[in-house]
Formats: sequence, C-alpha cells, structure tokens
Amino acid sequence: MLRIDQVQTPLGAVHLTALGDAICALGFGPLDLRPRFGDAIPVRAPIAAAARVLAWFEGDLHALDALELDPGGTPFQRKVWALLLEIPLGETRNYGQLAKDLGSSPRAVGGANGSNPICLAIPCHRVIAKGGGLCGYAWGEDRKRWLLDHERRGRTVSATAPPASPGAATAL
Repeated sequence: MLRIDQVQTPLGAVHLTALGDAICALGFGPLDLRPRFGDAIPVRAPIAAAARVLAWFEGDLHALDALELDPGGTPFQRKVWALLLEIPLGETRNYGQLAKDLGSSPRAVGGANGSNPICLAIPCHRVIAKGGGLCGYAWGEDRKRWLLDHERRGRTVSATAPPASPGAATAL
C-alpha cells in the first residue's frame, strides 16, 4: 500500500511517500507519483520515517541513515544517487567531480541529481556548481544553503555520534 504523510519543519512541509517500509519519495512539496505508480491512490497514514525527518531537523544528522530507501530510477540515476550518499555531512562536490567518478558528463549527473525523489536522505543538496555556486536545487537555493549550514553546524556534534547503521547506501 502506498502511504503519504507530512511533517512541518523549519523549511516548510516535508512530504513523505512510502511503499511498505521503504521511502520512495521525500520532498518539500508533493511529488508527482504517477510516472512510477500509475493511478495508484496513496492513503494518508503515519509513516515511521516522519519522526526521523523531524529528528534530523532537530540536529540528529544520522537520523536518516538507516532508512530503507526505494527511489526507483534508472541504473545510471541509481549510480549517481549512490555517490551522493558518499558525500560527507556538510561537504559538497560539484557536478564535474561526480561526472569524473562515473566516467560521465556533468549534464547527465545534473539530470540524475535533479530527478532524485528522496531529498535529505539522498543528499542532492550537497552538489554544487564548479565555481561553488548553489545552483540547481529543485527546492530553492535558500533551502539548499540552510541544509548545508545545518549540516556544517551539526557536523561536530555528529562526529562524536556512533557510526550509522547500514541502510540507505545499501538500499540503492
């Protein structure tokens, strides 16, 4: 059963969609689920991951690490998203750096990054322009800046936290 839920954060409402226990969409607005799920009608119901999203915004930067993720996507998109999971908290990589790691083009990486349906847990906000600009974030540059600042502020606290349990990186 496809379920939807929503939580209020300092950056506005975050919408979650889950299929079973796996998060398949998470964003700062409702996402169009039809390309992936056709005419399936999601049911508004609590999703356990909503509490983890709130905890992340409250400073537990590892709260999303163990979520089961099911973003769908093409094999190339999934490779890009897996690389996003390797970018450390509060750090950034540019499209060219990711493209080099994949033997691809920055434009292709940008397209895959922009189609990431699970923001925060798959940290597309950590990808920036070659010159350091915050371009290309679907939810707006102000949110991207806030998310990066939030991670940088909390990184020192998180450095003393126990290692995250496996989950997100292996779910892709």
